[in-house]
Amino acid sequence: MEHGRASRKRKLTYIRKVVFLMNKRLNQSSSFDETVPVLVVGGSLIGLSFSLFLARQGIKPLVVERHPGTSIHPRVSSLTARTMEIFRSAGIEEEIRHEEPPFPREFGIMFVESLAGQMFDNLMEDMSAYFTDASPVEGNGIAQDLLEPVLRAQAEQAGADLRYNTELIEFETDEDGISAMICDRISGETRRVRTKYMVGADGNKSGIRTQLGIDQHGEGTLFHLISVVFDADIHELFRRQNAHMCFFANDTVSGSLVLYPGTYRRPHIYRLDVIYDPEEETIDDYPEERCVALVREAIGIPDIPVAIKKVLTWEMAGRVADRFQEGRIFLVGDSARVQPPSGGLGGNTGIAEAQNLAWKLAAVLRGEAGSDLLATYDVERRPVADYTVEQVVMLSQQREHEGSDGITVSTLHVNMGYHYQDGAIVPETDGQNLPIVQSPELWKGQPGTRAAHIVLERGGHTISSLDLFGSRFVLLVGPDGQNGLEAAQHVKDALRLPMDIYQIGGRKGDFSNPGNDFLDAYGITSTGAVIVRPDGYIGWRKPGTGENKEEMEKVLTNALSTILFR
Repeated sequence: MEHGRASRKRKLTYIRKVVFLMNKRLNQSSSFDETVPVLVVGGSLIGLSFSLFLARQGIKPLVVERHPGTSIHPRVSSLTARTMEIFRSAGIEEEIRHEEPPFPREFGIMFVESLAGQMFDNLMEDMSAYFTDASPVEGNGIAQDLLEPVLRAQAEQAGADLRYNTELIEFETDEDGISAMICDRISGETRRVRTKYMVGADGNKSGIRTQLGIDQHGEGTLFHLISVVFDADIHELFRRQNAHMCFFANDTVSGSLVLYPGTYRRPHIYRLDVIYDPEEETIDDYPEERCVALVREAIGIPDIPVAIKKVLTWEMAGRVADRFQEGRIFLVGDSARVQPPSGGLGGNTGIAEAQNLAWKLAAVLRGEAGSDLLATYDVERRPVADYTVEQVVMLSQQREHEGSDGITVSTLHVNMGYHYQDGAIVPETDGQNLPIVQSPELWKGQPGTRAAHIVLERGGHTISSLDLFGSRFVLLVGPDGQNGLEAAQHVKDALRLPMDIYQIGGRKGDFSNPGNDFLDAYGITSTGAVIVRPDGYIGWRKPGTGENKEEMEKVLTNALSTILFR
């Protein structure tokens, strides 16, 4: 009898607890105006890119941007070949090229007294990151104010909810998610948002990073600069030397002159950068008359007509956040790391960060991966950021020295040839002995490296191997890898994982390989196999598979489980 009463009491206690938790959850839900899977704070270049990549993965984020619309200033430009590969996999390469035609393959950097004055040196810009045989695509010189509308339209079409004139007011985190308050800057209306994850794409002065108490490390501030955007007919002075930038120094002023991004659309817009001390001067000390005089001294023609468009201040710095993740919150773009503009790698690095995080968040939210996968974003991207910022700071300092012909930093290696030494990969025994960066064609399918571009053919049509990647996992097997093919289909069904499976070469292969370079490029034999992640990076490789189908199923299951569930 007593046992029955105790049992009923336990049941009643359990029911009361369930009711309490349900009421608590309902009360919490009712206090929110909306619930979204991911809240993105910052809708500029990196925030838009991330939102597009995530929406293309079937996860529709809410994006809040405090400014009234997309960027009105050119700012970031010059998308590298690797970045264009990323946008190609997102299906928007042609839209970008429609906005901005290809730029020249050669650009010079002049060291001069003034643009029209004495020439000290003329160096060729390293364009290897933009034009390389390692890629099926070429880089592009589109400016940020032309690119962002393309990204916005494509992200909205894919289902992202973009809200401009809207800012994050506050947020709180708990075990299950994040509660945020956002505000419409026009109406003043506030809304409470509940989200599982939040992404801080809110720039180098990131309020999210500050609130999380995440410090930064690195070189720090290099210079504070005044930028004068102006219109002047000096195209011929640049064209004559096949240059797009000059460093000048004379008795009156020293600094740099650069063609402003998007020169095909804006043939006479240029930017003057001069160093200033913010403790002694402000932007108010640079009225139009002074700016016109500085521009004319830099050009070297005293009476040349000059129209000032905009005067801005900015800080050239090298900093990396001490961590890119805090619980359910992630930092991307300038909120994660800031670097000098030399080499044009800032925006390109941020876009790669966005792609890396997007597929991982999507996999977790779809239930295909464990939440530990998200920790690999910091594990993979922060060492790359440290190396990139270090190299770009070095490049910036080299360029500041007149006649610097000893520049050794390769933007191609930094942007396309890096290696994830740990993370969402199945490392090989010698992986720790590999360099973090080298020329991309030297990689041969090692886990953590970019999957190589090779030419494939089917039905008389040729494509790049890179066209097979971008939205899901891909298994590539050699011409004699039949066991791998059959095993992969069973593993795919068992794990309920979206995965494409292709045999390269062989009589029944999905694609032929006219150059016979697949096996060498991916470091496998004819019975070998590789798993390529949604971001086009090698996750696992087995050079040769002597296993039968059942054994191969175990091998593939272990590999995918290691990548997805850590």
